[in-house]
Amino acid sequence: MALKIAAIAIVSVVSALVVRSERSDIAAVIGIAGGAAVLLAVIDGVTGIASVLTELAEKTGAGGELVAYMMKIAGAGYIIEFACGAAEEAKMPSLSGSLSLAGKIVLLCMTIPVLVKLIEIVSGMLSGT
Repeated sequence: MALKIAAIAIVSVVSALVVRSERSDIAAVIGIAGGAAVLLAVIDGVTGIASVLTELAEKTGAGGELVAYMMKIAGAGYIIEFACGAAEEAKMPSLSGSLSLAGKIVLLCMTIPVLVKLIEIVSGMLSGT
């Protein structure tokens, strides 16, 4: 998988560099498309991780819905990071900064229910129920 990702990245970078001198807008699109292709290449690995985490959650009593929510949080973080990178590539640093701040706030809001559930699990273990 690493070789596939590296190949996609190298082809994207070289293509963008070749095109950049003539059409910087197309070079930005190539960079964004290359990033999207890299993300699509790692989806199989993510599904494997999700199944392992779900199995672990069922063994510990945390529940699969907690793991699914944590995967959504991680996915949201990666999507926000990708959007920030795309804004940087498009030479829009102020948009990238705004996206980064908004993403951190969204991730914080998404994390609160997970934190509450984990506290409930730990307090249940400590009380013996």
